[in-house]
Amino acid sequence: MSQAAAQQPSRKKTVISLLVLLALTCIIVFTFKDHWAEITAALAQLSVWQVLAVLAVGISYPLLEGCVAWVIVRSRLPQFTLRQGLDVGWCGTFGNVVTLGAGAVPVQLYYLHRAGLPLGPGAGLMTLEYVFHKSTVLLYATVMLLLQRRWLAANTTGVMRYLPMAYAVVAVIIVALVLLCVSPLVQNLARWLLGFLPKTEKWQQRRADWLEQLEVLSTESRRLLADKPRCLKIFSLQALKLFGLFCLPYLCIRFMGLSPLGFWQVQLLTSLMLFVSNALPNVAGMGSIETAFLLVFGSFLEQGEVMSALMLYRIASYYVVFAASAVGFFIAQRHLAQMEPPKEG
Repeated sequence: MSQAAAQQPSRKKTVISLLVLLALTCIIVFTFKDHWAEITAALAQLSVWQVLAVLAVGISYPLLEGCVAWVIVRSRLPQFTLRQGLDVGWCGTFGNVVTLGAGAVPVQLYYLHRAGLPLGPGAGLMTLEYVFHKSTVLLYATVMLLLQRRWLAANTTGVMRYLPMAYAVVAVIIVALVLLCVSPLVQNLARWLLGFLPKTEKWQQRRADWLEQLEVLSTESRRLLADKPRCLKIFSLQALKLFGLFCLPYLCIRFMGLSPLGFWQVQLLTSLMLFVSNALPNVAGMGSIETAFLLVFGSFLEQGEVMSALMLYRIASYYVVFAASAVGFFIAQRHLAQMEPPKEG
C-alpha cells in the first residue's frame, strides 16, 4: 500500500470543505425559516444543565470511537495507548468533515503509521472497525424491531411503510461486507470477479491494489476474530456508542416538552433513521441525516416540533462534535510531533 494512502488534509482542501459546510448549513437553516419562531421558543425552554447534558452525550460518540480504535489497534500494537486511540477517533471525525467524507481513513492511517503500525495492517484494522460498527448497527436495529414490531406496525403511516424495505437493503449490504471479511468463499468470489476488469494498465493496477487490500483484510480479520474477548469488548463499546447517539433525540424531545414518545420507542425510531440515512447521499455527513430524521420522526411529531428536535440534535451530534474534533485534531498533531518517525522497511 502506497504512502499516499496515509495523508494529512491539505489547507486548501480544508478551506474548500469548510466553505461547502457553511453553504450546506445556510441551506438547512433556510429550510427551517417558516418554523423559526417555534424552534427558538423550544430552544429557549432549555436550562443550562440540559444543554450541557445533550452536548456531553453528543461528545461521547467520538470518544467511544477512540476507545474502539484503541482496543482494535492494540491487537497489533500492544503498546498503543488510550490517548493515542482517542487521537485516532478525533482524526477520523475531523478528517471526515474537512475532506467531505473522503479522508477520514487516510488521516487515521497517517497517525497510525507514525505510531508504528504499517499501512496495510492499519487499513485492514480501520476497515474492520467500520465492519464492527455496521454489524452493531444492524444487530441493534434488529433487536429494537423485534421487541417493538407491534407498536411500529400500529403507528406507521406514509413513508414509514418503506422502512422495512430500507432496513432490508442496508442489512444485505452489511452482511455482504461482513462476509467479505470473514468468509473465504466470498473472498475467492471477489478475487474471481476482479479478474473480469478491463485489461488496461490503469485497471490492472487497480486490480492489483484491490487484491492486496483483500489479502490484508483477510489476514487481519482472521487475526482479530480469533481473539474472542477483544471482539466482545469491541461490540460492547460499539453498542454503548450507539446507545448514547440514540439517546440524543429522546433528550431533545423530552427537554423541550415536544412529545410523549417513550424512551425505547425513540431508540427504535433513531436506529431506523440511521438505516434510512445510510441509503441516502450525503456530503461530509450532512443532508442524509436531516432528511431521514424528518421522514421518520415527522410521522410522530408536528412539523415545527420535529424541526426543533432536529436542530438541537444536529447541534449536539454534528456541529459541537466537529468543533471538538478540530481541537482534538490539533492536540493529535502535537502528539505526532513528539513521536519517533516510523522506520521504513
